[in-house]
Amino acid sequence: MPCFTCVSPVFKSLGRAAAKSAGAKLREFGVFADKVEWAQRAAICERCPMRVIFRGTSHCGKPFTHQIDRDDAIDGCGCPTVAKAKDPSEHCPVDHQFRAAVNANGICTCKWCVANQSLTSSANLR
Repeated sequence: MPCFTCVSPVFKSLGRAAAKSAGAKLREFGVFADKVEWAQRAAICERCPMRVIFRGTSHCGKPFTHQIDRDDAIDGCGCPTVAKAKDPSEHCPVDHQFRAAVNANGICTCKWCVANQSLTSSANLR
């Protein structure tokens, strides 16, 4: 009998990538909603030194299919940046010092969340 709880990390990564890709396609067709500030998030990605252009599409590091075994904080996650930015459940893999972002107790240190927090706090000061 196969052990379904003993899935290799590569298969987990491939399954997660397939689910993200399916979600992106469903967002394209309007089944799922886009993140409201996705354009701001995508703009942050476009200025990131980890960004790679492959076949006319901007990616967070090398495309996932070209480097499956990766450390997201060093290599990026491999996702297309616009599709990732539109996904409300996604976060940037790094903080402003390019260390691995941490999401603990509802506080996220990723570049996207920090930028959103600073915009929210500056809007509240007005």
